[in-house]
Amino acid sequence: MKTGKTLQELATELDRQTKTRRDFIAPQARIEAVPVSVAEGGGIRIGGVNGGDMPVRPHGHKQLSDLLGIPTRYYQRMAEEQPDLLAHNVNTWLRADPENKRMIRTLDGEVRAVLSPKYRPLDNFDLAQVVLPKLIELNAQIVSAELTETRMYVKAILPALSDDLPPGMTWGNGHNAVAEYRGNAAGKVVAAIVVSNSEVGAGTLRVEPSVFTTWCTNLAILKERAMRKYHIGRSFEADAHLEVFRDETRQADDRAFFMKVADVTAAAFDRKLFEAAVKDIHMAAERPIESKELAKVVDAAVVQLSLPPSSSGSILTYLAQGGDLSQWGLSSAITAASTALADYEDATAFERAGGEVITLSPKEWSVISRAA
Repeated sequence: MKTGKTLQELATELDRQTKTRRDFIAPQARIEAVPVSVAEGGGIRIGGVNGGDMPVRPHGHKQLSDLLGIPTRYYQRMAEEQPDLLAHNVNTWLRADPENKRMIRTLDGEVRAVLSPKYRPLDNFDLAQVVLPKLIELNAQIVSAELTETRMYVKAILPALSDDLPPGMTWGNGHNAVAEYRGNAAGKVVAAIVVSNSEVGAGTLRVEPSVFTTWCTNLAILKERAMRKYHIGRSFEADAHLEVFRDETRQADDRAFFMKVADVTAAAFDRKLFEAAVKDIHMAAERPIESKELAKVVDAAVVQLSLPPSSSGSILTYLAQGGDLSQWGLSSAITAASTALADYEDATAFERAGGEVITLSPKEWSVISRAA
C-alpha cells in the first residue's frame, strides 16, 4: 500500500487550497478559449470568467473535450500542433449554445474543472473535518492519505476489529513479511476503510469498507459494499465575473449531509460486515488456481478486472513470490503490485481490483482459474 501524505501534510494542503480555490458560473457565450503558441507549450487558456485568462489543467481539458464532443485524440493533437485551431473549435462549439452555463472551478489561478452549473461541490476540506474526527473517535489509525489532481483519499484501519489469518494464509511469508505493523501483530486481517472524494467531477464521494493484512501491509477495497453520493444538487444562477459563495442554506444542507457521511463511516466498521469479509477471504483461500499456466491465469484476471495489460508481468511476479496459488493468493498479488505503481490513483484501482477478486463467484473464478 502506498502511504502518500502524512495526516499533517494532508491538513496543511487542504487548508492552503481552501484559500486559493475559486468557483465561477458563466454562460458559454462569455467563456473564451485563448490559444497558447506551440513555442510556449501549446493548448489553450480560458478567459471571460475572472477578468483575465487562466491555464487549464489536464482534467479540465478532458472535460472540455467531453462537453463539446471533440474527440480526445483530435483535441490533444490540436493542442500540441495547432492551438489556434483548437481555440477556434472550442469557441465555435461554446457559441453554438451561448445561454448554456458552465461552472468553472479554479485552484491557484488555474482551471481544474469545467462542469454543469447543477454540479454540487462537496469540498474535501469539509469532508475531512467530519471524517477525520470520526475516525479518531473510533480509535482508527490513518495509514495512508493523498490529494491527487482529481481526488482526495483517506485510508484507515481499526485494529480493535481484526482476525487471525488461518495457517497457510500468510501470503508472502519470507518475501514481504513484517514483524508487526504500527503495533499490530503480524498475520492479522484488520477492518479498514477508504474515504475518497472528487471536487472536480472525477467520480463520486465514496466510503468503502476494506480489509488490511498486517503481514504484507496489503489493502483490498470491497467496492461492492461502498456508499456512493453523486455530486448533483440544486442549480446555481449567476453572471460571469460573479464568484459563487456559499450561503447559509447550502452550508446547513451540507452539514446535514456530512453528518450522514460520518454515520456511514462508523457503519463501515460494522462487525458483521467485517466477519462477512473474513468469511469471503477464507473461502477464497480454499479455491485453488487450477491451470498450470499462471501467465494465462493472470492475463484472464487482468481482462476481467479491466486492469492495464502491461500490469500482467508484475502481478505474475508477485503471485509466484507469494507462494499461494489460490483465489486469495491472486488477490494478494494484485494488491501487492499496487505498491510498485508511481501513481496513487492507479495504486488505489489495483486495491479495488484485489478486493473484487475476493468476492468473485465460483463461476467467475472458474473462468480465471482454468485459463489456458
